[in-house]
Amino acid sequence: MDMLTTGVLCFAAGVVVGAGLLFWLLPARRQAGQLIRDRDEARQALNHYRDKVDDHFLQTADLVNDMTQAYRSVHEHLSKGAQVLCSEVGRKRAVAKSLDSAPDKEKNEPMAPPLDYAPSAKGTLSEDFGLQQKPTGPFAPVDVADNPIPDTVVEPPRDYASEDDDITDGKKPD
Repeated sequence: MDMLTTGVLCFAAGVVVGAGLLFWLLPARRQAGQLIRDRDEARQALNHYRDKVDDHFLQTADLVNDMTQAYRSVHEHLSKGAQVLCSEVGRKRAVAKSLDSAPDKEKNEPMAPPLDYAPSAKGTLSEDFGLQQKPTGPFAPVDVADNPIPDTVVEPPRDYASEDDDITDGKKPD
């Protein structure tokens, strides 16, 4: 064979091998591109979902605020009606149960924080809550600091059955 034929055959073999490699590797690139597109779509869907959740809770907060204001308006209306239509005794009872006795934001009255206990009793926020007094009497708790643990090693109890004692059927073998 001459040199030209050998060159053409090598070129043809290279084209065939290259086409085979390209065919073999190309689906992997397509799959990688598809995975990237799927990932981007999933991110967009997640961001869209988060935006919807944010909008939902913002709207819920607005609606609850509106409902609270409407409830307050109804209560004030009932309170004014009670003041006008009720007797003196009824008005005193209504004022005692009214929101009007609560501090008003417009009057700038300071509001005390709620207590976790009744003012006449000591609760968990009291500085001496839970502190135990030193016991007085014949019995006192043992203080670990006064009685340190001894340094001796305590061994477990001995198993009195030895390997030589093989008991079968309630009889000792001879």
